[in-house]
Amino acid sequence: MRHFYKSHGKHCYLRSFKTTCPTCGADVLYWECTHGSKIFFEYPPYGKLIKHYCRKYLTSKANKNKFKVIVKTPNRLFEESNISCPICGKIFNNTSSLDDHLIMLKRTDPEHKNFLKDRIEFSDEEHYKNNNKQKEDNSFHSPKFGQVNIKKVNKNSS
Repeated sequence: MRHFYKSHGKHCYLRSFKTTCPTCGADVLYWECTHGSKIFFEYPPYGKLIKHYCRKYLTSKANKNKFKVIVKTPNRLFEESNISCPICGKIFNNTSSLDDHLIMLKRTDPEHKNFLKDRIEFSDEEHYKNNNKQKEDNSFHSPKFGQVNIKKVNKNSS
């Protein structure tokens, strides 16, 4: 009865003989099995068979290492970091989320409550920034698609 093994071993030997490597010309042992594998091993074989690697290709692999090493900086390394809570370290996308977080936790957490007591609020500065943005938006001309667009000129500005 013949067993069909799924791996190579002593059972799948077909033929082997001494020959020379076609690329580097070294003496090698040609080995072929019933599965169709054809491999060159170092010759003479002492104990375990060692796969043959051509010296010709080993030198070309060493030449590949002569190229400059490219070091890339990680993404977002030099970008602005997100806003974080100074007490617990939680990260937020914007200041309004941080303010909501502080207000919610000031009721339950004494550390957040003490931080809010010592905090200086610049509500006038935010109001000033918002007013300037609205003035800039009003002065910017945005034409509408599909209509005849005529820009209105302020008589006071000239």
